[in-house]
Amino acid sequence: MMNDKINRLIGLPWGFGPGQTDCLRLSIAAQETYGRAIPLVWDYTPENYEARTRDIRRELEKIAHKIEAPEPGAVILFDFSPFYHLGTFINGNHFLHIPRGGTSRLTRWSVPYRKITIGIYKISEVPLW
Repeated sequence: MMNDKINRLIGLPWGFGPGQTDCLRLSIAAQETYGRAIPLVWDYTPENYEARTRDIRRELEKIAHKIEAPEPGAVILFDFSPFYHLGTFINGNHFLHIPRGGTSRLTRWSVPYRKITIGIYKISEVPLW
């Protein structure tokens, strides 16, 4: 079951300007709905975004541990060559993400997505306050 905080994250436009988001910032916002913060200071710009996404796996492994099965709040890492992509599970079958150039949405974790999944990670418990 989704909560109102997750519902507010659906339909946001992709980008780097005001009122826009990318997959990392969307994952950070989704973690906040689960009472966790992603303690990640990750320097990237629209110009170096694709190259820097390749670093996210290393950064993610510093603040999370890999788990075998999806659970609400778990972060999923995909290989969308040439870049990586993040999503956040809201249940065992659906994840919140934002496709490049699209809007944030819920997507079923179907076979095509399973094939490009690098890992599912649970963020270390970092309380917001």
